[in-house]
Amino acid sequence: MMDRRHFCKIAGLAAGAIGLSRAEGRASILSRDVQPSHRTMRRACVVTVMRKECYMDLQALYLDDPESGACSAFSVGEKFRLQKGAACPDGFCKMAWEMLCGMVGNINECSPSAVDGVVVAACPDGTRPVIFRIEIV
Repeated sequence: MMDRRHFCKIAGLAAGAIGLSRAEGRASILSRDVQPSHRTMRRACVVTVMRKECYMDLQALYLDDPESGACSAFSVGEKFRLQKGAACPDGFCKMAWEMLCGMVGNINECSPSAVDGVVVAACPDGTRPVIFRIEIV
């Protein structure tokens, strides 16, 4: 008998294999447009790690390692002072960097609730998000 997680993995691999031939052309176009490691900070800011969440129920359903726990890339209270034009620091999570660059560049349009240039945002990891406080300086 196959468990749900194993079935989802197999189904995902099969769907990916079927769509791979169609996606190859589009992937080469997209890879030129999205360069996560080359994106730079558009404004100077201070980023503070406020919280690290962990949703074990979602990890059990959707991750290869259902006991991976909270994000290991950051520590609560950690601060990063980022200058305008800064590149992604070594060891910094690429998904979190992309989110931060987007938020800082559009802080007034994306977050009208920002008070005095401060906004709270989360990385896009749905099973173990990190909550950041972003302050424009």
